[in-house]
Amino acid sequence: MSQPQAVPQVGKDPNIQEPTRPGTSMKYLGGRPFYQYLFAYTIAGMFLFSCYSAIPGILLPNQVQMVEFQAFFGDYPHVTAEVLQQLASGTYAGADAAELLDIYDRYDGARASAMSVVTAVGSLFTMFAQPIVGVISDRWRSRWGRRSFWICAGGFVGALLMIGLRYSTTILLITVFWVVAQVALNFMQAPLTTTIADRTPEHRLATVSAFAGLGTMIGGLTGSLVAGNAFNAIGLDAYYIFAILVTFGAACFVLLAKDRSSKDLELPHFDVKAFIIGFTIALRDRDFRWVWIARLLMFLGYTASTTFNLYVLQSYVRPALTQAEANAMAPILGLVAMPGMVIMMLVSGRMSDKLGRRKPFVIYSSFALAALYLLPAIWPSVVSLLIMSALSGFAFGAFMTVDQALFIDVLPDPEAAGRDLGVANVATNIGQMLAPVIAGQLVAHIAGAAGYRMIYIFAMAMLLLAALAIYPVKKVK
Repeated sequence: MSQPQAVPQVGKDPNIQEPTRPGTSMKYLGGRPFYQYLFAYTIAGMFLFSCYSAIPGILLPNQVQMVEFQAFFGDYPHVTAEVLQQLASGTYAGADAAELLDIYDRYDGARASAMSVVTAVGSLFTMFAQPIVGVISDRWRSRWGRRSFWICAGGFVGALLMIGLRYSTTILLITVFWVVAQVALNFMQAPLTTTIADRTPEHRLATVSAFAGLGTMIGGLTGSLVAGNAFNAIGLDAYYIFAILVTFGAACFVLLAKDRSSKDLELPHFDVKAFIIGFTIALRDRDFRWVWIARLLMFLGYTASTTFNLYVLQSYVRPALTQAEANAMAPILGLVAMPGMVIMMLVSGRMSDKLGRRKPFVIYSSFALAALYLLPAIWPSVVSLLIMSALSGFAFGAFMTVDQALFIDVLPDPEAAGRDLGVANVATNIGQMLAPVIAGQLVAHIAGAAGYRMIYIFAMAMLLLAALAIYPVKKVK
């Protein structure tokens, strides 16, 4: 079903296209309203995704590592960060070397397994959070519009739960607080993403997606950089920084990009059975299903390759780094990817709109990313990781920008964009849920460096399959 076309009303801002369906959002045609929305969305996305990178990428692995270190080495007070580095590199020459090497192997597997549980359970619950809040926000009546309440509530509640996470001292408590915090943050993310479909004219979709993706990537990269240095300086109190940022981002969007009231929204009778079945409608569309599969495979491979970056730097690369050195280096792996991401997000979105093509950008970026994973697989060093990260920025930047526009292009029903884009994000969540489980099991059951190497080989296979999954899409070039 196509959306009703609206025209600017007399006496209204000519840069705003008012809706003809009561209770829905206006379209930003250009000028100040469009750029103000773009700015607000970028800020909100940047601060939200700074949490997504800082917490699972830096703060959680360190927190989990602290818990497991106490469990395995609590009775060995002479085991310091330097001793751990020597054990990882195989250079420790103490009298108890054999005993400590055995404990280190079990500790390395335990922290990977614990981290995989924490991240996987969180992704399991967020898998349902986005489509549910998408449907609810599609039907939400408020003077602030359909999405604003959920953007604010998700950001504010997520911030409170991050503070609770800071004081968690067991793997169980860490898992519980991170799971609920992720659900809250997804309650912010899903309606925020849906505003692109709500308020952006078709010819600007990829351009807006590019700027939105740019904010997302900048947030992700700077978030981990801040987290790594903040953890070395103030420890777990670094959680407070990100609680403040996500709260500010949510408030900034709602206040600067005010929506039309949805109090007059006309809604069909709510049917529970139809509600549940509704989540399957988009996946019954052939093109949507293939794009969904491709995204799942992409994030399965990409997440597997990045989940244990902190541990890779401490246990896989040669020479191995200390915990403090790894905290400083892990964000740099993201930072060197920024130039490529920025360039491709700005260029690929505009090129995709201009050429009227989406598939080639998604396919070739997936192939390129798969090829780059060969580097750390055959050359386990910080240098290879830096080269891979720098070049992967170009590939992942192009994918993130055009994949979002591709999903919007293949939506079966634009009137249910909140629901169906939530279903699209389920693919991301499944990939992010399964990846740490698979990667964790590889590290736990394949001793030493071989376990980490297998992660990169697995990631390569998933990226190749993701590229192939786009070929059957027919509706979009």
